[in-house]
Amino acid sequence: MRRGALRAFAFATLLLAGCIGGMPKVPATPDAVLQRAQDYQRSGKNVQAGALYQKFLERYAGHERADFAQYNLAETHFADGDYELAAVDYQVLISNYGYSEYVDDALYKIGVCYWKQAPRAERDQQKTTDALNRFNQYRQTFPEGDHIKDVEAYVKEIHERLAKKEYEAARWYFRRKNGAAVIIYCDKIIENYPDNRYWGQALLLKGEVLLRRGQNEDAISQYTRVLDSSMDDNLKDEAERRIREARR
Repeated sequence: MRRGALRAFAFATLLLAGCIGGMPKVPATPDAVLQRAQDYQRSGKNVQAGALYQKFLERYAGHERADFAQYNLAETHFADGDYELAAVDYQVLISNYGYSEYVDDALYKIGVCYWKQAPRAERDQQKTTDALNRFNQYRQTFPEGDHIKDVEAYVKEIHERLAKKEYEAARWYFRRKNGAAVIIYCDKIIENYPDNRYWGQALLLKGEVLLRRGQNEDAISQYTRVLDSSMDDNLKDEAERRIREARR
């Protein structure tokens, strides 16, 4: 469903739900509309709040608090778990109200929305990649932003999920003795997804392929990277054992 159709359908649903829930008429002034919307939002009535924020944006598009209404419209969807629609409305804020104080919050929340929609590691990870791209954009744009610690935590978690998927592919090719493919997948992990257990395992697996090719020194350099990292002791012990074997 196209974005415009998605938003029109969602708004019609909001209005219907609001009528069923006894939503009163839209207040006569912009400040009153926002106040009523906030009251609904604070009490957890996100459907009614969202409908009022949408009405505000339709009636008072050029109002100085339009960015506030747009951001909180997205927030009502987020609170109700409609992450797809929330991401659309956060993006509208960024695109239409680039001056807004809520841009950093919106960019962060888009990343969270994509991450919330991401499936398990064995399935397609496009949403995970989209989330990573947004979090990386946040890191570049707001390196000292309020959400930077949370962003870094999400990035680390995403790296591990993506690394796991690539590592499973590498292991699949390893069992089929396709060393070239193993190295391609291991290099993806090594270059793109550091600081997790699959990064260390990818170095060990790549080293094993190189060792079987007789490229002992190249294999040792992979194992040495494990020793020089912050990987857990089990991986380091395994790297030391393989270095000893490679030097025999």
